[in-house]
Amino acid sequence: MEALSLPELAFFAAVIILSYAIRGSAGFGGVTVPLLAWIMSLKIVAPMVAFLGLISSLAILRHDLRHVVWRDLWRVMPWCAAGVLGGLYFFKTLDARALGQALGVFVLAYGAYSLWITFRPAEIRLPMRAVTPVAGTLGGFVGTIFGANAGSFFAIYLDFLKYAKTEFRATVAAILLGLGILRVSGYIAVGAFDRDALLACAAALPLTVLGAFLGNRIHANLEQLKFRRLVAVILLASGIPLLLH
Repeated sequence: MEALSLPELAFFAAVIILSYAIRGSAGFGGVTVPLLAWIMSLKIVAPMVAFLGLISSLAILRHDLRHVVWRDLWRVMPWCAAGVLGGLYFFKTLDARALGQALGVFVLAYGAYSLWITFRPAEIRLPMRAVTPVAGTLGGFVGTIFGANAGSFFAIYLDFLKYAKTEFRATVAAILLGLGILRVSGYIAVGAFDRDALLACAAALPLTVLGAFLGNRIHANLEQLKFRRLVAVILLASGIPLLLH
């Protein structure tokens, strides 16, 4: 954090507020990591985002804990743990530049997919015995190695189970809380929470609270389809410089 210039600090603040306003209004926080990776090492951004995600999930569950569908949470968590272990291995062994380029590939692919499904929505039918391990392992792996939003994998998992909105939101939050505990514990074990990462967490926390507050205020005025397309375009634009970095 000390190495950031004044414009970079302003960019950091704007991205955190924007990202958690997005998450607070639409449940999607996927732009945090690719945008911050322009100015900061992924070795700092990933643990910081894991910590902030843990706080966000706790805030949701403070009101919605009684709506969690525990049996489906316990089915997916062992696969999350396996994904986290794999993600920690690559997070520890790859350098920051390689991680940033890999994130660029992932963000471009995810952004293209997100944009495509807003124009060509399709219902995919797969057996739950296939969906559960894939969603859990990919969510744990991607969330750990990139610090990126893993909620989409679990949203797919729960969408197959056709839950009502309240149970859906609460169970996603509970899964992400469990994943957050695994990720933060893993980052601590490999020494990822160094001085720079802790400073980033401390600086980002009040900005996260402000962003979440703004997100709740603007939620009622969002047109969901246009918003999803905007986020997909932001992801596509974010992936290109990461890939060329």
